Amino acid sequence: MHFSPSRTVKEHALGKARSAAKKISKGIVVGCDTIVYFRKKIIGKPRSLKDAFRILGALQGRRHSVYTGIAVLRVAASRIVREAVFYEKTAVTLKKMSRGDIAGYFRKVHPLDKAGAYAIQSRRCPIVEKVQGSLFNAAGLPIERLKSFLK
Repeated sequence: MHFSPSRTVKEHALGKARSAAKKISKGIVVGCDTIVYFRKKIIGKPRSLKDAFRILGALQGRRHSVYTGIAVLRVAASRIVREAVFYEKTAVTLKKMSRGDIAGYFRKVHPLDKAGAYAIQSRRCPIVEKVQGSLFNAAGLPIERLKSFLK
């Protein structure tokens, strides 16, 4: 079954937050999940270095979307008493890169634990041409939206 990117990240974030909430008796739990969405396909973390080359090769020079789902849970008396789930979307365009450029980037930034095989926050080897929306969201946590919600 195919889910929309917004629904996917919200469900994943909620699952992570609920799992963490089981471990506390009182407090606030925040769960997040980030994906890259390109050409009507969800792109998560690469399975191998070869997969990372394929992903970054497809994304380079092109616009794609980064979705982050956020789940905020309030826990009291070891029970979830309130849940809020939302998402943020950011458009990102990566610079055009040769295979050698991508290999050089991968020597500086480990791609296997990153959705879309890149880290937008990395200053060691900037590969982003343009960001439309929250840069923090594209890095995996839309802090502005979370801060606004928590107020």
